[in-house]
Amino acid sequence: MLEISDLSARYGAIAALDHVSLRVENEKVVSLLGSNGAGKSTLLGCITNSVSCRMQGSIRLDGKEILGLSTDAIISRGLVLVPEGRQLFNDLTVEENLRMGAYGFEHGRKWRTDLERVYALFPRLVERRRQVAATLSGGEQQMVAIGRAIMARPRMLLLDEPSLGLAPRLVREIFNLVREINGQGVTVMLVEQNARQALRIADFAYVLEKGRLMGSGPAPILAKDPHVVSAYLGEE
Repeated sequence: MLEISDLSARYGAIAALDHVSLRVENEKVVSLLGSNGAGKSTLLGCITNSVSCRMQGSIRLDGKEILGLSTDAIISRGLVLVPEGRQLFNDLTVEENLRMGAYGFEHGRKWRTDLERVYALFPRLVERRRQVAATLSGGEQQMVAIGRAIMARPRMLLLDEPSLGLAPRLVREIFNLVREINGQGVTVMLVEQNARQALRIADFAYVLEKGRLMGSGPAPILAKDPHVVSAYLGEE
């Protein structure tokens, strides 16, 4: 279980997170809702120590403090981030990008088994395996980004805006795949502006506004909360 307690983060004089506390239960999907600038990406960056900001508070994984550990050490404990914008190696092929997810873990490990697992989740990537990443569609690039993270054998997958820039027909496909990954025992923390889809697949959700938590609850209940409906869902 991931437990965040009284976490604050600042970029110089700017407060990005203000005493945030939340928890992510094992093998659940937890969504974090909020508008641009709410601090959602900063929160994921603090968890993985991949942002340059001053942090205070506590981040514990299964009762052990991880705040301040190196990003590599955090990944080795099973927390893996799929960043906003995918951040692929555009000049490398699909398969080369996927294998980068196992970099540092390959010695003594059957990485080919992990690769086949990714191809089973994303059959479309099999026919694209020799194709350069820059030539893929947005949806295919997102599949590669998620697949690359799976190659690191995550216990918890942190997803930052996985539907960003995707055609509507691909959005539901990506979210269904996220739920399938969760069904394989991987805990998921999802940052997403598409609140309707995020709540559809989540077990629990939090609402972050201007760096502060303003609401939380089981996803089906939060989806009916008047403030959430007004601010993030609107009319169908």
